[in-house]
Amino acid sequence: MSKNKLIPSIHNYCDRWCERCVFIERCAVGVEELKRWNRDTPMSEEEMWGAVSENFKESLRMLDDMLREAGIDPAEITAQPDPEPNPEMEKLDEEIFEKGMAYYKMTEAFFNSNEAFLGEQQASVQRMADMNVPIDLEHLGQLQDAIEIVRQYAPFIGVKARRAISGMEEMHDTEIWGDPPYQSDANGSAKACILCIERSLGAWEMLRKAWPEKTDEILDLLLALTRFRKDMEGFFPDWKKFVRPGFDTEPQQVRRFEMN
Repeated sequence: MSKNKLIPSIHNYCDRWCERCVFIERCAVGVEELKRWNRDTPMSEEEMWGAVSENFKESLRMLDDMLREAGIDPAEITAQPDPEPNPEMEKLDEEIFEKGMAYYKMTEAFFNSNEAFLGEQQASVQRMADMNVPIDLEHLGQLQDAIEIVRQYAPFIGVKARRAISGMEEMHDTEIWGDPPYQSDANGSAKACILCIERSLGAWEMLRKAWPEKTDEILDLLLALTRFRKDMEGFFPDWKKFVRPGFDTEPQQVRRFEMN
């Protein structure tokens, strides 16, 4: 696929679930992932770091192009001195990341402590199949999807939230992001984070209904996520207004999945 069909910066505001992304062939990161998956042999360490370096250079080139389109000279941005660290923002950055990590650890603890329970669920389905008892395959598929969703997003949410917080101070700087000011990287990162939180909430609720005996444990996770979402929505009230490249600009019918 030619480079002019790549969607600039699409990978900055996605959920990093390349396997389910309809835009994988139009994403610089996705194209590299496809190459890696299609290799007959694993990449050597030298090849891996070479690919990382090339991706970084390509990202810088694309960022320069976006700045020029907005009428901003990239050299002027580079020449500007680094801002003085803001202790309050650094503290907030750490706090939000710690909350994200706490949720991730809760999620991992849930699946680790319920390994025997999940094994019994699988064994029960196998026994039904062996006895030719009708099985609701659609429902089983939905449960498997729910498990994959919460496990995919658990480590991602805190990282994306931290990126959003780190850009809060320049969020309304139209000299950097142009007009409208809500089209900033911080709002875009917040949108990616909050969407993953909402999908995780839906997935946990599906698991709670399927496993009523695990309600108390799952309610703790739902409460932690709900509080996290409330924090992020408080910091980024305009997150919904951010227009993500590709996901919010391409026709609805081109999307095979609603994971991004």
